[in-house]
Amino acid sequence: MPQQRRFVRKHVFINRHLQVRYMITFLVPMIVMLLFWIFTLYYASQSIVDTTIAIVKDNVDNEIALQLQDTPRPTAEMYEGLLEEIRGYLRNFSSDRAYKAQVLSSLLWVFGVGILLVILQIVLLTVFFSHKLAGPIYRFEKTCHDLIRGDYTEEIHLRKHDEMQNLAGLLNDVIRTTRERLVTLRDASDEHERARAASSLKLQG
Repeated sequence: MPQQRRFVRKHVFINRHLQVRYMITFLVPMIVMLLFWIFTLYYASQSIVDTTIAIVKDNVDNEIALQLQDTPRPTAEMYEGLLEEIRGYLRNFSSDRAYKAQVLSSLLWVFGVGILLVILQIVLLTVFFSHKLAGPIYRFEKTCHDLIRGDYTEEIHLRKHDEMQNLAGLLNDVIRTTRERLVTLRDASDEHERARAASSLKLQG
């Protein structure tokens, strides 16, 4: 049994105009999405820094006010004890549950909004591009079913910005040519004319 010849693609660009247009059309939203994520990460990092500074400032202020509120003239020993407590607080700050909860809340808010916007963008792009392809494909399928039933009266009409315009034009040429040949065969006045019309057809068997 002869081995089937393996298909090897030799050209990257089959339809250069179509492929380049789609590359640009997808590349621009991807760049916008990348810039958006960079901005989101920057905003998230700023949010973490601001949240950390605010928490540390509030806790240190509260600790100072708590230790010195009833002491009009604090001694050096009191200041040393206060500084030691602040150092201990800063050392254990990363394990503070309130801090973790606030940072997590900030991150969830920033990334939650970012993910929702990205999903919305992907959905809109998918609907837009699939619509430009799904419409022509549906029209091709309908026309093929009409041809199978023997209806050669309809041609393919696509919208201005739909894809596959060249294929639609080629199929319309096939429909028109086949219709003309069938009309010639149907209206042939004698066998000689019918044979001449049929001689232009290449049929297997």
